[in-house]
Amino acid sequence: MNKLKSFMEKFKKNILIFIVVWLVLAILLVAPITYTHTQSVMEGITKWEGLGKYFVDNFFKFPITQVFNETYSYDFIEGMKYYTILYWIIVIYGIYKNLPKGAYDKIEHGSSDWCLPGEQYKVLSKKSGLILAKDNYLPIDKSGNVNVLIVGRIWCW
Repeated sequence: MNKLKSFMEKFKKNILIFIVVWLVLAILLVAPITYTHTQSVMEGITKWEGLGKYFVDNFFKFPITQVFNETYSYDFIEGMKYYTILYWIIVIYGIYKNLPKGAYDKIEHGSSDWCLPGEQYKVLSKKSGLILAKDNYLPIDKSGNVNVLIVGRIWCW
């Protein structure tokens, strides 16, 4: 539950970024595309041919003020509607994929972060035995199961 709370706090911080990216993409992509579409329809050119012919010119003109004219406003509103739906579907999918998968999500595997502080010393020793890690020793005189799997790099130098 703690992971979900931290995710929601991070999401609240990123909502402004999602909105700014939505607005920038609307200005840079949706406005020129809808302007080019309307322009090509008025000239009787097919959509794809007009998009290839006029898009680069319209992209650098930034026709954001012209898309609010009566001639272009309907296409711009329709384009914004489809763009907004697609954008938020992608954002929601990205949020869904980044949700915590379980209690140990985003924790280093094999880390002592999986136990409470000092809990590893129920099995290990802090002072003497076979060295496993800094301040973690496997006691030699321990009775019972002392099988330990050590995963990691061996530093020999």
